[in-house]
Amino acid sequence: MTATSRRQVLGVVACAAAGAAPADAVFAEPHQDEQGEPVPSLDRLSVLDAGMTEDEADCWALAAELAGTYMGLPVQHQEDWHEVAHAIHVVQSRLLARPTYRRYLEAAKRRHGDAP
Repeated sequence: MTATSRRQVLGVVACAAAGAAPADAVFAEPHQDEQGEPVPSLDRLSVLDAGMTEDEADCWALAAELAGTYMGLPVQHQEDWHEVAHAIHVVQSRLLARPTYRRYLEAAKRRHGDAP
């Protein structure tokens, strides 16, 4: 029997609560198809579908990797994970805002003939 990480547990709970795909499918490590081409995770595909650029999706994946790695460290203070989780969520919120802000600037440019 393999050990389940806290990240996997949180992912399963979050996905179940949201009615989303299982965490294993969402956060799966990159792998290759039959032709040897990389197959992106559902999480990466989802943020790209939301309008993120490839670089923004890379940042998103790095934030998730940072969170998962940090959760694996020994606990030194009971508030550590709460504070780190908050910081990760701030980064994720900023990344999620970028596609919307781009759309806003594009709409403003169309309506006013130039960027605000």
